[in-house]
This record gives sequence, C-alpha cells and structure tokens, in this order.
Amino acid sequence: MTTQPPAQPRKTYAERKAQAEEFLRSHTLGVFATGRKSGGPQQSILRYAFRDDGDVVISSADSAAKVKNARKNPNVSLAVTDGPTCVVVYGEARLLQGAEAEAYLGEAPGNGSQPGEPTLIVFAPSDWRWARLDG
Repeated sequence: MTTQPPAQPRKTYAERKAQAEEFLRSHTLGVFATGRKSGGPQQSILRYAFRDDGDVVISSADSAAKVKNARKNPNVSLAVTDGPTCVVVYGEARLLQGAEAEAYLGEAPGNGSQPGEPTLIVFAPSDWRWARLDG
C-alpha cells in the first residue's frame, strides 16, 4: 500500500498575486488588447515592462491603433503566457507624451519603428487572472 505525500496548503490570494507579479516582471512579451471603434478587440503582440510600482508600461506612438483605441476607451488588458502558465491583467490606461512621459520614465521614451509622437500606455492592473502559476 502506497501512501500519498501530505497535501500542500492552498496558497492565499496575496501569495498567488505575488507569484503573478513576479511572472510579469520576468517576462517582456505579451498580447495587449484594446477595443476597436466597432466594439471588437484589437490585439497586439508587443514588449512591455512591469515596474516595481506595479504599473504596466508599453511604448508606442500616437499613430498606432492601440493608442487611438485606448484614447477612446481606456479599458485594456495584457495577457502573458509561458508554456501552461498564463497571467492576464486588466486596467484603465493613461497615455503619457512629451515631458510627462519623460518625467515618468526618467528618460525620453521611444516609439519603436512607428511614426508619430512617442506615447506611453500605462496602467495599474485592477483585476488579475492566472492559470497554472506553479507550472
């Protein structure tokens, strides 16, 4: 007769959220979603940063659809996956440009290869979802 190892205690929400935050810090590529004028989703695969203050930061340009969409409807999400692990965060975006963006970053923001004024999309996650944080 085999015995099963003792069950591990369930992690608290705070412990799981800390795991999810660390997961976001250790990755840089995700799928960012905004709402189109038609009501459908607009998704972009992009690089992001998860700051120590808890903000998600995306560099773009004011000509990009994601910036135009976030200006009209600031409700956004970011999904980050790695194998079976997935973290999705939702929040309300703010757009920073010029001196405000530079002050926020501590340096001039880039716009990647997109034309237009460099624009930061910044949001503090207000809602979290995750799957298989333990792999």
